Amino acid sequence: MLSVPFPVITLLALFLLLVMTLFSDKTPHRGTLCFFVACIFMLSISTLRWEYDSALLRNIQSGLAMLLPPVAWQSFTSPNESNKRRHLVTLFVPATIALVIRIFWPSATDFVLFLLFFGYGYMLFQTACSGENNFTLVRLNALSHTRKMALLAGCFLCISALTDLVVALDFATNGGKLAPVIVVFFQVTMLPFIGATIVSAGSKVVLSSADSRKEKPTTRAEIPESGQAEIYFMLEKKVRETQLYLNSDLTLSLLARKMGIPARQLSSVVNAVRQCNVSQWINHFRIERAQELLLCTVLPVTDVMLESGFSTKSNFNREFQRICGISPTLFRQQASENQVTSLKTH
Repeated sequence: MLSVPFPVITLLALFLLLVMTLFSDKTPHRGTLCFFVACIFMLSISTLRWEYDSALLRNIQSGLAMLLPPVAWQSFTSPNESNKRRHLVTLFVPATIALVIRIFWPSATDFVLFLLFFGYGYMLFQTACSGENNFTLVRLNALSHTRKMALLAGCFLCISALTDLVVALDFATNGGKLAPVIVVFFQVTMLPFIGATIVSAGSKVVLSSADSRKEKPTTRAEIPESGQAEIYFMLEKKVRETQLYLNSDLTLSLLARKMGIPARQLSSVVNAVRQCNVSQWINHFRIERAQELLLCTVLPVTDVMLESGFSTKSNFNREFQRICGISPTLFRQQASENQVTSLKTH
């Protein structure tokens, strides 16, 4: 069948992303792993359903399809105390209604699936684009990666929704004759998103200071501009005194609790005053600590990394390069050479 190779290629691409996530030097985000596993399982059933068109596979596919969007949503979002009830309603109510409709009104299943996939996909897309405030329980070191995965999940669900809708229309008007071609088209559309994510996950991109300035506050600050600088300096003083930045498992939620300020306000103040996100801000403190250790001790670079609050060497090297313009090893070497030159001149 014409449509089978492309779902298989998509499956292989998702499986490659899963393997890269599992065996990368970063601690895997549990939500990302859940999403990949759910997508792989769902696409496997879908591929079998197109190859062997049986009633059992169709029922299994539709049942699993109704569960995938809520699973994806739960994988990348975490409720705060203030919105826990709303989060639970968003998670369970649409899927429950969809399952009831599937049982008592089977002919409406395709339309319900479209609403589920597109609705959750759009919410995930919005969540990923609206900034770090929606990922308060994710480690600051993993924020960027998690946002990319949430963006991929949103695109994946929206494209899947459009696929289901067009296939359903084809079955209603043309008996499903064009369904394989339609599946091929949308699979080809989906693969570039997955491919870009694979490249992004495997590359070590160095951000310039200009890139970091592109981060805009995601919401209007609730604190007047006149008071933002004062609050920021209070926050910086607290961070230096408590040395919270040395905690490699630090999250935005934990930082906000320790600072005694809501996460949204904390992020807004840092964005407004320092023109960077909270993760980059914390990494500045860590790099300052790393510079001190490189200059004043003979610790190996790996030990310096751990003592500075970083958990992975790739992230440490990337952030050091972004802030200092050179690698940690070269920084220490140049400092040593400058010290020798200074002694000779005297």
